[in-house]
Amino acid sequence: MDLSIEVEEGTIFGLVGPNGSGKTTTLKLLLGLIYPTAGSGTVFDLPLGSPEYKRRIGFLPEGPYFYDHLNAVELLAFYGGLFGMSGAALQDRIEELLHMVGMWDRREIRVRNYSRGMLQRIGLAQALINDPDLVFLDEPTAGLDPPAQMEMRRLMVDLRRQGKTVFLCSHLLKDMEPICDSVAILARGVVRRQGRIRDLLGAESGRFRLRVAGGNGFSLDSLRDRSLDLKIEGEEITMLFANQQQALAAAQEIADNGGTILELGAQTRSLEDVFIEAVAAGGDE
Repeated sequence: MDLSIEVEEGTIFGLVGPNGSGKTTTLKLLLGLIYPTAGSGTVFDLPLGSPEYKRRIGFLPEGPYFYDHLNAVELLAFYGGLFGMSGAALQDRIEELLHMVGMWDRREIRVRNYSRGMLQRIGLAQALINDPDLVFLDEPTAGLDPPAQMEMRRLMVDLRRQGKTVFLCSHLLKDMEPICDSVAILARGVVRRQGRIRDLLGAESGRFRLRVAGGNGFSLDSLRDRSLDLKIEGEEITMLFANQQQALAAAQEIADNGGTILELGAQTRSLEDVFIEAVAAGGDE
């Protein structure tokens, strides 16, 4: 692997890559489960694998497996005990976490009867039992239905709001883009691109996008001639202009003729666009 990354405290960092790119290997290195054959790394300025920093981290693996005869309270009590927690402090922490992940009303259900979404929720709770400063999440939304995915993303944003650092590992780009502060794109063990989301998805060459609906007093042919691209989908028209002035002039014309402006702004790329570009530059399919 040719890997060099730096994660800022109090942010959500995304490690993006296709299956087999080295994401899980990177996690294992940071968690101290395996050791590098070359190079070095630190977590909280401590060497990889140091027991001192492991007290300050939490981990939700992909497809977590737990003792299925336990219920939520028993499961979290077990993991809390591994950190030396006990008594009222542990019980209070368990109740707090179960409320946080929406499992308090289901606390008596045995793990063997959990749905995939419930497993992810209790998995996140166990990753937070020790109130860690840094949380590693491996594919936390994989296999979840849309409402559960939204809830998981909300929980990650809440963790950032609490000042925690979230290291999110996934190949689901649409999940990463709205919440990550910065990302690194990994392919075949090599970082192809990295930086803050707002920089990677910055405006493309000054182009402006205009999306409208309704109106009938303007010339569609004239708009097509003035725009770089024009598409019609049902009652909506989407246009791409070379600069802001042209886009504003078209928007004014359409508004004056009864149209509604649905969107007007600089054209930006998606994380998927950046990912495909970065991977293709490395010669990968």
